[in-house]
Amino acid sequence: MNNNQNCLELKNAVKRYGEKTALNHVNLALKPGIYGLLGQNGAGKTTLIHILAGILKADEGQVLYNGEDISQMQERYRTVLGYMPQTGSADIDCTVIGFLRYMAALKKIHEPETVIRKLIKHLHLSEYRHFRLSQLSGGTKQRVLIAQSLLNDPKILLLDEPTAGLDPVERKNLRSIIAECGKDKIVLLATHVISDVEFIADTIILMKEGRILSMDDQSDLMKQTAVYETDEDIAGVLKHDPSVRVINRHYRDGKMYTRYLSKHPTERSKRVETTLDDVYLDWLDTDI
Repeated sequence: MNNNQNCLELKNAVKRYGEKTALNHVNLALKPGIYGLLGQNGAGKTTLIHILAGILKADEGQVLYNGEDISQMQERYRTVLGYMPQTGSADIDCTVIGFLRYMAALKKIHEPETVIRKLIKHLHLSEYRHFRLSQLSGGTKQRVLIAQSLLNDPKILLLDEPTAGLDPVERKNLRSIIAECGKDKIVLLATHVISDVEFIADTIILMKEGRILSMDDQSDLMKQTAVYETDEDIAGVLKHDPSVRVINRHYRDGKMYTRYLSKHPTERSKRVETTLDDVYLDWLDTDI
């Protein structure tokens, strides 16, 4: 095996919970970079993350790291893996430094105090080192969870809703940390919050009802979604194209403008810049 390899693959994965199919024949091939996994609640994002992390076993299919099944790798796979669960997973009664020491022991980290000291400084946790986890704000707790996921300097970093419950400033700070982590790692960030990945993800993966609908570069993905704006009466626009999907409406300069998705825009409509929000609505939200 080439030691310089770093490729994570999910092949034809199926996961069922009773009659519900959470993953439906999912295939992924990930190399170093940041991947934004977008989907509504219940799309199967957490199940996918758990299977890639080895927490869950797929009913069908397999996970391969550099061509080797992770179920055969066991401890060797865990040494290259960093996993950040949702915030509630850190609700245990210990201090920040105690939690990181405990996680370092589980991961069999060489010279753990040196590693912990560097991470605490890098993630601006020095003043909280002796705080109990239950005393921390949501943003600080998320930084602790990021820290534990980085203890072993992993080649793969799996993040499940890392900014859930954070305010805008905390979101921005955590995104900066994640962007820096993605320089030489495979980073998969599962979220339903577009802004979490809009400025840091190289590739966007769109997931719905247990299936991968698209996996593409952000710019290429946005080219596939045509968005228009018009000051025409919406009834006339819908008459021209009944399949129109209205994104929003707003007043500007005394007129009502409609922003919409369409394959057949009216002559008075102007094509406007597509955002990742538009792409999300186009692919994943059937109610707009």
